[in-house]
Amino acid sequence: VLSEVYCLKPDIAAFSCYIWNIGKVLQISENLKKVLPSVKIVLGGPEVSFDAAKIMADNPFIDYVITGEGETSFKSLLAVLKDMKGEPEKALLSSIEGLAYRSCGDIFSNNQYPVIKNLDLLPSPYTDEMLASTSGKVIYFESSRGCPFSCSYCLSSTFEGVRYFSLDRVKNELSKLIKAGVKLIKFVDRTFNCNRARAKEIFRFVIEKGENTLFHFEAAADLFDDEMIEILSKAPSGRIQLEVGIQSTNMQTLAEVNRISNLDRVFNNVLRLRQHGNIHLHLDLIAGLPYEDFSSFKTSFNKVYALRPHNLQLGFLKMLKGSKIRREAHKYSYKFRDYPPYEVLSNSFISFDEIIILKGIEETLERYYNSGRFVRTLEYVISRYFNSAFSFFYSLYEYCTSRDWLKNQISSRQLYSIFLDYIRTTGAAKEYWLISDLLRLDFLASDRSSNLPEGISRELPGNFKEWCFDFLKNEENIKKYLPQFVGQPAKQIYKHVHFEHFSYDITDIKEGQPVPKKDVIVLFDYTFPDKVTGLFNYYKLNS
Repeated sequence: VLSEVYCLKPDIAAFSCYIWNIGKVLQISENLKKVLPSVKIVLGGPEVSFDAAKIMADNPFIDYVITGEGETSFKSLLAVLKDMKGEPEKALLSSIEGLAYRSCGDIFSNNQYPVIKNLDLLPSPYTDEMLASTSGKVIYFESSRGCPFSCSYCLSSTFEGVRYFSLDRVKNELSKLIKAGVKLIKFVDRTFNCNRARAKEIFRFVIEKGENTLFHFEAAADLFDDEMIEILSKAPSGRIQLEVGIQSTNMQTLAEVNRISNLDRVFNNVLRLRQHGNIHLHLDLIAGLPYEDFSSFKTSFNKVYALRPHNLQLGFLKMLKGSKIRREAHKYSYKFRDYPPYEVLSNSFISFDEIIILKGIEETLERYYNSGRFVRTLEYVISRYFNSAFSFFYSLYEYCTSRDWLKNQISSRQLYSIFLDYIRTTGAAKEYWLISDLLRLDFLASDRSSNLPEGISRELPGNFKEWCFDFLKNEENIKKYLPQFVGQPAKQIYKHVHFEHFSYDITDIKEGQPVPKKDVIVLFDYTFPDKVTGLFNYYKLNS
């Protein structure tokens, strides 16, 4: 990056700074100044907006810092610097909102955090040049700025109110992105559905006009009403992803961080959205919040897991610059990393030992639950042999840690073999072969390969392949299970499907109930994966 910037020989190098890139930005800026002393270095963004003078004092190679929303201020700074020789006049610099600068060896900052009231005055960033450079990448999109809530751990709490881009502008820009073939548009609005009428209008638009684009929204589940859920129920499968921040189910915790939430309504609406099966649901929890000790977090985890989201993110509190919770860190004896991302280490309620355990459980959850590859196996094992989902993941975490598997990259195939080995150490060992069949079903539903992971075996009945071809030659079977292949020869269809024999009737499991030993054949359709789950469809053929 340093080389590429240097070769451009810029007059000004400007960087947007966040917790995920500030370290690299400072390294590049310092070295750029060494090899290109005349360059003016400008920083902006949330990571430098709350202590601009200190950032400049600690890093003498930085010439300017722009705080707050920088579009207008940055343009003004460029106008001042243009065609000027030597240092610009202090009066000109001091007139720019939110600018920290150097003059005669001193650092000046007006400590402003400007916000732009009329967002439509800003030029669109979605130029042809920009779209050409982001081919195949995620496009971040904002239809509003601000948040109606004031959660103490969030930077949106540092200023009040919500401002909106006009609906005409939003629709025009979305149309341009859809036409350009953008695969994923992530709305960065902090609470997208805080204005219900507006959210419904945008939902309707992307449902009708979205073509092959996937849209991701961060939403508050308790703000959904019946009409909004009805609108979403009509979305094509895989058109919309919803990320819902539940954070905690401890009411004292939520009150302390100023998070207003009707949990009963949250849970009810998530379940209603889940039952339609067309929306990918991503739910968030945060470890390290006030009053959320290890036991309380376990409760929060179990309640949210019971909603069966497609993805459950176990995050850790970040003590962000400018946030209220960071300003009041002493209140609950917070200890946190002094460098980005400022993650919590401990507080009055949770120890670092417990944080370490939750980190391990997070990794285990990511590999086994959030991968979406172990749906039936997890459902059966947890409901039959563990008193809670948390207890299961804690147990699996301890097993993996004892063998150092969490420290290394593990292939998706190895995860199945590890899980089967783990089962031998639990009460579920008595159903080892049943669970092996469940793992086989899960594997084949997520992987087109018929080459099973190590430790998982199959037994095929005699003349099994002939039976499969006879099945595919029957036109009624094709109409019922594989209508997209009607009229095609069995040999051609066979390339896109897979037949598997199981010794247990594992396609019809009742939660917590034993599974009868019963020969069944399952047909896997590998034509297209489900757009929400990423899994392939399968059908029980006989018993």
